[in-house]
Formats: sequence, structure tokens, C-alpha cells
Amino acid sequence: MMMHTNRMAYRSGLYDPDLPTAGDVMASLCCVATQYASEPSLDLALLGYGLAQTLTAPEYAETDLIVTVSKQLLDQWQSLLQAHQEFELQQHSSEYVPQSLTVQ
Repeated sequence: MMMHTNRMAYRSGLYDPDLPTAGDVMASLCCVATQYASEPSLDLALLGYGLAQTLTAPEYAETDLIVTVSKQLLDQWQSLLQAHQEFELQQHSSEYVPQSLTVQ
């Protein structure tokens, strides 16, 4: 009980009071991951990354497993965001390549 009181006294900037437990954040993250799997988009990747980042808040570090998983999820969502950014960059750069230079 004392630990719970101390945890509530300090709230990091990552903690989301609308998602009070690590389980709540994970449930939200699972919903986003399912949507992303069926229809990938930058918006869903950003949402997933934000939730994964939220899960790294000290308030959710109830076990070593949660700490480890939250870091792995954050890395994975960050990789997805980088893939989206690279794809966008490729799309924009191919728009400016003269037709004569493209492979036919």
C-alpha cells in the first residue's frame, strides 16, 4: 500500500491517468497492433509508438517483465515508424527523378 501511495505522489510525463495500469496500456496497444496489422498506416504507427512509450513510464514498472517488454515494444514501434519514414522518403525522391533515369 505504501508503494502505491508513493507511486501516486509522483507522476511522470509518460503516465496516462486514463490508462491507470500496465494492463490497460497493453490492452490499448493490442487493439492498435491488431488494427495496424490489418491496415498499416502512419497514424496507427504513431499511436502504437505513443502507447509503447507510455508503457515505459515508471508508474507501470510493476515487474521486470513489464519493463523488458515495454522496451522491446517501444523499439519495435520505433522501427515501424522508421520504415514509414523511409517509404515516404523513397516516394518523394522518386517523384523528382526524371523519367529517363528510371528503370523500365
